[in-house]
Amino acid sequence: MIHLPSYRSYPILLLLCLSTILVGTGCNSADSNSADSTEFSNAATQENAATQEAVTASRQTAIVTAVAKASPAVVNISAVRTVEQLTFSDEWFRRFGGEILYPRKRLQREVGSGVIVDKKGYILTNHHVIENADSITVTIPDGREFAAHAAGYDYLSDLAVLKVETDTTLPEIQWGDSEALLIGEWAVAIGNPFGLSISDAQPSVTIGIVSATQRSRTVENFHHENLIQTDASINPGNSGGALVNIHGELIGINTVIHSTSGGSQGVGFAIPANKAKKVVEQIIEYGSVVPPDLAMEVQNITEELAEKLSTPVNTGVLVSEIEKRSPIANAGIRRGDVIISISRHRVKSEADFYALTRLLPINQPIKCEFSRRGKNRHTEFKIKTRQWSYTPPGWGITFGQLDKDMARKYQGPGVVITHVDRDSRLKDALKRGDLIYRIDDTSIYSLEILKLVDENIRSQYRALLYFERDSVRDAIEIFFNRNNRRR
Repeated sequence: MIHLPSYRSYPILLLLCLSTILVGTGCNSADSNSADSTEFSNAATQENAATQEAVTASRQTAIVTAVAKASPAVVNISAVRTVEQLTFSDEWFRRFGGEILYPRKRLQREVGSGVIVDKKGYILTNHHVIENADSITVTIPDGREFAAHAAGYDYLSDLAVLKVETDTTLPEIQWGDSEALLIGEWAVAIGNPFGLSISDAQPSVTIGIVSATQRSRTVENFHHENLIQTDASINPGNSGGALVNIHGELIGINTVIHSTSGGSQGVGFAIPANKAKKVVEQIIEYGSVVPPDLAMEVQNITEELAEKLSTPVNTGVLVSEIEKRSPIANAGIRRGDVIISISRHRVKSEADFYALTRLLPINQPIKCEFSRRGKNRHTEFKIKTRQWSYTPPGWGITFGQLDKDMARKYQGPGVVITHVDRDSRLKDALKRGDLIYRIDDTSIYSLEILKLVDENIRSQYRALLYFERDSVRDAIEIFFNRNNRRR
């Protein structure tokens, strides 16, 4: 039997169909809104990430990059030395109602900075940072500490090279060209001011510009020439640290400030990297700077001489003595000529001349400009040998410069006696092999220092000469006069 539906059931069926359609449509709409929301969220996340990357990229400036490149090679240096201090005796005061001074030894710590210039463990710093140190500790930015010893000094340039022993390679700095500097370009000073970075080993960074070049300064008996001037903040403790350019390359060694307060006033000076590099090379090879044997002497030009020579004052030096067969004489330079420049560096004084020539290379062509009777000329010469010995007039003694092997036999730097004349008045007190390390209060680090001391000796001069023999140190009194310098 077949049953047909009643008409009264049609409205109910219609409502069921409509509700099904509406529910389906609503579900589709919800799904669509959810997808749109997810897509919008992803787009916002991507935009935010892009913004963060842009901000990060803007922070990664050239200076930040330069610091990241150079700072791992800038180290902290702690030098400990023993000093004697006169103090009052409390016991004497209590017993006798008076005061008496007696020497008391104490430890003094000097903090400074240094730059790793060779991954094998050679570190460049200022000589005054480690002078007379009993122990030296070097801390690199990754926290490692090393005991260091002095590989050699150069007192006249206030530079020293330290050596640390390590089985790993150290981060070394890259050398820049200090002769190509532009006035006004960025300069970054990296170091250890006031010892602030001793605890965490991370160096401090200050920024400025190259304010000037070729500055000359005399500070505590040091004559510095061709210094780089910068307004990057340099403070006590920055000595021996790095001055780098925008590429993170070493352009100078921070060494001295001009200040009325003892702190930075925006006038700091650095030893040019090109000069420092030559000092490092000689110290690593010889243990010290050994100047070339020029076989000549020069003198400053006075106003009277300038008029006779037809040359401006403070422009060049007069050749006062020259050996006939010396390399410079063979290049055509004679006694009475005025040397104007060496290796394209202008010479203004005798001090400038010796500062330039002491670091000249051996067996390499060196350009020279000179004047004769008011006419400028150019020539070129090669230096054959270095000055390893010196015989001061009146001593009857020949002194030698220590090399690296000889230096190991003595307790410290000095000059060694290589010959004593039979008629020398000092023959009974000194002998071959003795090391002269001090005259009065002047430490004799090299033949150059001995020559300076000898040149300044005047008539009726009495001095204490300190020497080392067979690891025992002693002193004798010597007496000089103008015509016959004898004991």
